[in-house]
Amino acid sequence: METNEYILSGDELTVTIRVPETCTGTRFDRTGWITQVRLDSAGIDFCVSESLIAGQGTGGEGLSNEFGIDKAIGYDEAIPGDTFVKLGIGALTKVDEESYNFARTYPVEAYEIRTEFGRSEIRFTVDVPEHNGYAAKLVKTITVDGRSLHVRYKLENLGSKKISTNEYVHNFVSVGGHAIGPDYALKLHYAPELKLLGDGGVEEKLELTPGQLTWNAEAGGEYYALYEGFANGEKPYWELLHVPSGAGMSESGDFGAAKLGVWGSGHVVSPEVFVDLELEAGESKAWTRTYRFWA
Repeated sequence: METNEYILSGDELTVTIRVPETCTGTRFDRTGWITQVRLDSAGIDFCVSESLIAGQGTGGEGLSNEFGIDKAIGYDEAIPGDTFVKLGIGALTKVDEESYNFARTYPVEAYEIRTEFGRSEIRFTVDVPEHNGYAAKLVKTITVDGRSLHVRYKLENLGSKKISTNEYVHNFVSVGGHAIGPDYALKLHYAPELKLLGDGGVEEKLELTPGQLTWNAEAGGEYYALYEGFANGEKPYWELLHVPSGAGMSESGDFGAAKLGVWGSGHVVSPEVFVDLELEAGESKAWTRTYRFWA
């Protein structure tokens, strides 16, 4: 029987994942696209859509990861009409001499994705065929374990050219659907340095104090802030807490964090931890993101 989604079931969590072949768009990785996480005992959902208005935004939902938002593989050396690599999606066609734009939809020849599905674990494998010196293999394994969700990546550079890109997860989340505002705290285990303020009055909404970010008012329209300041090799951790209920979620990783983005609006917040990926020919890199949920 055909389905549009896979359901991973554990003792505590139910996790919904899109079938890769049903995914559209050319931004978010089609492998392991997690659209919902439910803590069954509390009846709490943690994932929401990027926008509540149909047709707005870039189609994000839940735990949507992306490769190369600002470091597209092979784009700069490609000529219009040629293709470049978008990991987890396919060979995208460069249409003009404009800079790569993650929000733009490009013509795509989707990569074949192999899926191995079990009750509490699923694995996706993507082979990137050689083109213009670039080739790779991406394996992503998602496992449900108690109140934890593990996302394990392995990227191999099988081409002759260096792969220089990055990866992050655009976590479109809230806690139980509660509006984002003063009832929330985003707790951090490092002292971030503000690098960039986006529009949306973010400087009036977000307050950075030692160990956490808080909201001074209901989040309202879209906003964005980018933080750096991780020590070399420092591993990421953030925790989103809905203070009145005590419910929340966290993300940790076994990799050196590069930077932290915080995007959001009234119904959603997206902490985004980046990992840099610099692989010479023949090299590989494995990294893991672990999410935990409580109420």
